[in-house]
Amino acid sequence: MNTEFVAALEQLNRELGIPLDELIRSVEQALADAYRRAFDPPGYVTVKIDPSTAEMAVTSRTYDAQGQEVLTPLPTDDFARMAAQAAKSAVLRHIRNLEREKSVLEAGEHRGELATGVIDRVENGTVYLDMGGRAEGVMPPEEQIPGEEIRPGKPMLVVILDTKRTARQPQVQVSRASRLFVRRLLEAEVPEIKNGAVTIKAIAREPGLRSKVAVYAEDPAIDAVGACVGPKGVRHRSLLAELGHEHIDFVPWSEDPAAFTAAAVGPASVVDVVLDRTTNTALLNVPPGQLSLAIGKDGQNARLAAKLTGWRIDIKPALAQADVQNPS
Repeated sequence: MNTEFVAALEQLNRELGIPLDELIRSVEQALADAYRRAFDPPGYVTVKIDPSTAEMAVTSRTYDAQGQEVLTPLPTDDFARMAAQAAKSAVLRHIRNLEREKSVLEAGEHRGELATGVIDRVENGTVYLDMGGRAEGVMPPEEQIPGEEIRPGKPMLVVILDTKRTARQPQVQVSRASRLFVRRLLEAEVPEIKNGAVTIKAIAREPGLRSKVAVYAEDPAIDAVGACVGPKGVRHRSLLAELGHEHIDFVPWSEDPAAFTAAAVGPASVVDVVLDRTTNTALLNVPPGQLSLAIGKDGQNARLAAKLTGWRIDIKPALAQADVQNPS
């Protein structure tokens, strides 16, 4: 080793804030690995660098027949030229690792937030996005909106779910299919949600097909559903454009489960609701002509209503008045 190299480590310590002892440990480990590969000495090789003198000591640790540790100094003359390159590589690798860790930490600070990425490539159904920084966005198939156009170069709005550490570069898992994505879109689009005047109570979603969002306003003067739809439906249309025209129902939340379950099967109307709290089932009677509307295609409307409310939904046609008066 030489004093110039130690001076370079001290400069990195000052400029990047990397502790000097961390840098020296990285260099010592790299030198020990390089020495072992070059000379294959017996025992466990360790390298120690004296930062004040830049002197390097290489030692082999073995054990004698009595199990006592034996430390044997190893020659370093033939290793000097190789040591300089190994030390340089170790420092560069350490800096890359620190930068990678910093990127992961920075991405973690934005967990749960919306972010824009540009599609870089698609591999085995997984979409990789350039997030505009050191971290790479990763969106597996289950986090994508089914049927959505995926092509390299296309900008895409996503929500950050979590960070991932990989050997190549830091990654963040992102999503467009999660309920959190819909929540963040609403918070960005509806001022009343952002300022707390309207609260999102629950979201049920089948990505690419339909979502139901239960909203509530403490102030009776505020129409929670109307606020989400926006003047002349402008906010609703903006959401549909971002979600690939996935249909969204806004449902007025109520602490009365009968009222809430009835609203949840909208746009169908409900004649009456019978609650069975022992089985957590809500029997909804609807006009005969609206039975298919209440159930929805492939049962989707009823299924989402159940997810939204937490009640099992049973939908039946209400008896006509003549049938009630003349049962037979």
